[in-house]
Amino acid sequence: MLSAPEGQAAIHISAFTAADAGDGAESTKCPSPDTTSILPWTVNRRILIVDDNPAIHGDFRKILAGKQGQQAALQQAEEALFGSAPAAATPATDFELDSAHQGQEALEKVQHSLAAGQPYAMAFVDVRMPPGWDGIETVSRIWQVYPELQVVVCTAYSDYSWDKMTAKLGSSNNLVILKKPFDNVEVLQLAHAFTRKWELNRRARLKLAELSGMVAQRTAELEAANTELRRESEERLALERQLRQAQKMEAVGRLAAGVAHDFNNILTVIHGHATMLGLRLGAEGPHARSVEEIRVSAERAAELVRQLLTFSRKRAMHFRNVALDEVVSSLAGMLRQLAGEHITLKTECVAGLPPIHADRGMMEQILVNLTLNARDAISKQGQVDIRASAVVLDSKQIGANSEGRPGHFVCLIVSDTGSGIEPQDMGHLFEPFFTTKDVGKGTGLGLATVYGIIKDHQGWIELQSEVGAGTTFRCYFPVSEQACEQPAHDGPKPASRLGTETILLAEDDATLRQMMTENLALLGYRVLASDSGPSAVEASRREQGHIDLLLTDLIMPGGMRGPDLAEELKRTNPKLKIVYTTGYSPGVAGKQASLVEGVNFLPKPYPPDKLAEIVRRCLDGETATSAR
Repeated sequence: MLSAPEGQAAIHISAFTAADAGDGAESTKCPSPDTTSILPWTVNRRILIVDDNPAIHGDFRKILAGKQGQQAALQQAEEALFGSAPAAATPATDFELDSAHQGQEALEKVQHSLAAGQPYAMAFVDVRMPPGWDGIETVSRIWQVYPELQVVVCTAYSDYSWDKMTAKLGSSNNLVILKKPFDNVEVLQLAHAFTRKWELNRRARLKLAELSGMVAQRTAELEAANTELRRESEERLALERQLRQAQKMEAVGRLAAGVAHDFNNILTVIHGHATMLGLRLGAEGPHARSVEEIRVSAERAAELVRQLLTFSRKRAMHFRNVALDEVVSSLAGMLRQLAGEHITLKTECVAGLPPIHADRGMMEQILVNLTLNARDAISKQGQVDIRASAVVLDSKQIGANSEGRPGHFVCLIVSDTGSGIEPQDMGHLFEPFFTTKDVGKGTGLGLATVYGIIKDHQGWIELQSEVGAGTTFRCYFPVSEQACEQPAHDGPKPASRLGTETILLAEDDATLRQMMTENLALLGYRVLASDSGPSAVEASRREQGHIDLLLTDLIMPGGMRGPDLAEELKRTNPKLKIVYTTGYSPGVAGKQASLVEGVNFLPKPYPPDKLAEIVRRCLDGETATSAR
């Protein structure tokens, strides 16, 4: 069967529907272009007669439109005879006929009818129409532009056989053969049947188009629902992963905080005694190197404890507005030394980056940890690039990252050309104590610390890695609207000053209490040592309040914390100076005590000179030169 492009047929259907849809469902005559009556959207009685013989056109008009002509003549005769117009005539039910005498003319009329939105329902086409196209060629051309047209081919026995016709036109449900000479009733039956068939086909196509539209709409709704369901499922899985990560971090954090307290007490004792022993033996003594190694090892252990507190988010931070490009620039020299001679380290930061609200020391910690991580991933020659720039993110750029959000950020990027990370390790990389390094070459806290710091700064970290091609970390920090503050610089380290005041020491760790007592006594202070809050209160009563400074641990046994002890002693001695110390985070003091490191707070572990310095400053009423 010959067919036309679907898009073209659809255009003709919609054009006819728009032009002919409306009221008047009882009307059966298709209006001509100049009439004002409106036909229902599926009724079409227009027929095209295609024959080179004018007499044949007259015969078709007598058969298909004869009643209308006779009725009109009769009405004119009655009006002339009786002198008045007859009653309203019954609406005509005849067909609207149009004629074409050659195939080319027929094609033009079909094209014009389609353009006007008034297509023909059917056509009677003679086979022989010399000169020019014959009927078969005409039908073939017309179907190329209008495959809906119902066609009756009028032929004699000597014309084309059915096999020849179908060979040229193909099998079609829109084609029948009417052999000459034809019967009038047969022509009428074909006209009624084919126009009705055209109407039913049109209704079926319109209904099918409506159903297809409904199916397409429903399909689109289901696809949108499935997309939303997949998004919600991915978001839920991401939130579950974050929850599990947070739970692990919290559990390990509680453990780390408890262990850190005891470690800090021990390290304070080790560091303190190593310092005093070094002073006694002198810098040139035979055991000076061993004493220095003890002190350095204690400091390394203290740094490990600080990392534990940092990643578990138990370490105190001092937030202020800082420029990340300035932090990278000031630390570049040290980072190159950390990377080693076999690695080329390059820094590239946009000048004048907007400030971020951050702890400067924590930003330095991130840079150090990521640089060390990159160094360990490069076995031979390699490169580490550190970049910082301002970025503006929208929802599309964030994508599936559940931790990201739109806004203005400063992005710190650290990339290396190292060995990369195996896919199975990617999901565990920020877990505490997880490491892919050899035994003794990593604690598994470096990236966990970075993750904890970034979370504390309301940011997030993204990881991209390919085995054998390197790794890139992107750290995002929200931009602060305030101007940057100049970092405070430590002044020259003052020598430990002697004193004669009375100090009440409250420390539950016996070894540490003894070491602190010896240190302060060497400086000339009178020290009253107590192992708990109640015993310190009793010692104060014995002294009748003649105590100059209280040096107390924040957490002690006996049901009385350091802030509670200070409050009790200040009732009888309002001028009492107070210095707190602890191996925990200062947050354990709660809101009762306002702690400022270097002013009234000394975190463990600490060297003896730090203890002497803060005690003297507090007694003299001085302000610390640095809160770092």
